[in-house]
Amino acid sequence: MGSSNGSNGNHGDHGSNGMVPVASLEEVRRRGVMVTQAGDRSLAVFADGDEIHAVDNRCPHMGFPLDRGSVKDGILTCHWHEARFELASGCTFDLWADDAISYPTAVRGDQVWVATSPRQQRDAAYHRLRLRRGMEMGVGLVQAKSLISLLGGNDGLLPIVASVVDYAAANITSFGEGMVRLTCVARLAPWLSAETLYLGMSYAVRQLAAEANDGTARRPRDPLAAPAPNEALKGWLRQWVLTRHRDAVERTLLAGVANGLPAPELADLLYGAAADRLYANTGHLFDACNKALELRDLLDGSAPDDLLALLAPSLADARGEEENTPWHHPVEIAAAVRAAEERLPALLANGRAAPAAERAPGSTAPSAGPAAGEAPALLDEAAEDDLVERILGDDPLDVIAAVEGSLAGGAEPAAVGAAICRAAGLRLARFATSNEVSDWFNPQHTLIFCNAVQRALLRTGGPDVVRALYQAAIAVYMDRYLNVPAAKLPAERGTAIPAADGAAAAGLLDALLDALDNRAEVERAADLTSSYLRTPTTDWHAHLRRLVDRLAYATLREDLDFHTLQVLEAATTQLAARGNDRGAEQIMVGVVRNLAAHCPTQRAGYQTAVIARRLQHGEELFADDA
Repeated sequence: MGSSNGSNGNHGDHGSNGMVPVASLEEVRRRGVMVTQAGDRSLAVFADGDEIHAVDNRCPHMGFPLDRGSVKDGILTCHWHEARFELASGCTFDLWADDAISYPTAVRGDQVWVATSPRQQRDAAYHRLRLRRGMEMGVGLVQAKSLISLLGGNDGLLPIVASVVDYAAANITSFGEGMVRLTCVARLAPWLSAETLYLGMSYAVRQLAAEANDGTARRPRDPLAAPAPNEALKGWLRQWVLTRHRDAVERTLLAGVANGLPAPELADLLYGAAADRLYANTGHLFDACNKALELRDLLDGSAPDDLLALLAPSLADARGEEENTPWHHPVEIAAAVRAAEERLPALLANGRAAPAAERAPGSTAPSAGPAAGEAPALLDEAAEDDLVERILGDDPLDVIAAVEGSLAGGAEPAAVGAAICRAAGLRLARFATSNEVSDWFNPQHTLIFCNAVQRALLRTGGPDVVRALYQAAIAVYMDRYLNVPAAKLPAERGTAIPAADGAAAAGLLDALLDALDNRAEVERAADLTSSYLRTPTTDWHAHLRRLVDRLAYATLREDLDFHTLQVLEAATTQLAARGNDRGAEQIMVGVVRNLAAHCPTQRAGYQTAVIARRLQHGEELFADDA
């Protein structure tokens, strides 16, 4: 009598300590299938002709008992969704179902034994390979189950991110939505609970897998063969971007990486080229460049050498607002921005040289750029309020003049960027719900872009990058019509009621999640958020973390594109540096109003993630609709 692989019955014999008895061979044959317990697993042991096979009794698709299935011609069929498996190995013929877990068996005398451990060790390496296969096949359930196992291990998040990036870099052609999703989730990870992080990784991996499966095969280019002077690379890259020479853009970027450009110079190279076109691709180009550099930071040297090459298609193909009428008519804005760019080098030099007594109130002398991740000095409250008010005004030339004035007064460019981010957040906070729902995209794009510009200025402070501040401020100006009539903030309506203590604050978060379960609870969601942020706390970052986790959970359970997550990540980045000031509340009220306007959706992706988690917990999905 053979074992599960048709051998003499000794294959997989772990000794009496590694195997458990099932029943007599005669009984297993007579009954055809028997269920037995091996460790913490329920196994289905089948007699198929002269062979004895064992698999985990839970169908890997949705947990239905496989002992209720049928066996014919060596194929086990689950009777819930008709998933079919090769009985001997557990391998599925239907890729959407995932492979069943098979266990070695043995026959000793007239007794059938089964191993307590599966054939294949299911360690981190196994689950990383399984995740990759799930992405290759485009099977969300396999991706989700692999992520549950990996996130529950001891290796932490970054090896998982690195593995996903390696796969994506080899199989996608551009740094698009999937890579942005992944970077946002990884950057938000310190603020997230384990459950929310799992939803976020599922959300990002699902999109990357779809892009890899739906796109054309990637054909990578090589870097330039000989090292090129760093200054030459910068000129070349800007030339290739402006002439839309995609291959040359990629080879020049690869050369910069191969040259080992210091981080500030690499940032200046990339951001400078992205800023050549005004507010290119409604800010998506600049944000993608920023996210690519943030992802490199997170991976800390383990990023693929050609990661930045994924930016080449967008850099070469982007359209800037100088190509669109609104930046030319009725006011010639594009020319005014270009003129301000010409004045910028001298303006910055004078601002940096100005004595402290001559600088604008609350400003600090600009540096060449703080280290990446360093929080900028903010403008003082009065100076920021004045700048924000002018940016939100109706005169685009005054908007440009306001930014110029702050920089000329010696303000740190990143601090000016933080003020512009606050203005962008206010556009969302004052968005008139009488507009069409699709109109939310405009201020979403603006806040995302403004955050990317401000983050860029934490890396490098050269004029080629600082000029993006003009583009950010004008993008905020362009959204002015969406604040007609301007929605009132909760503080202005008198509807923000702080909670008395931590327990009551937790109740506000529960109520916020309930509000996001309903359609058109925009102002109620804003009130609850404002009340939460006004609740006294001795630990602002812990208080913020609870809010961010709840909002991330609410965002990730919806079938929304990446903009809503980008908005939350941008706001969280700004609030982490800003602290609990009035600007922080204004920005987050805008974030929540934007989210509430789009909730709820069908939540199909969330359903897949929940099914995978329930399977992992051993729940019987077939028993009820819980």
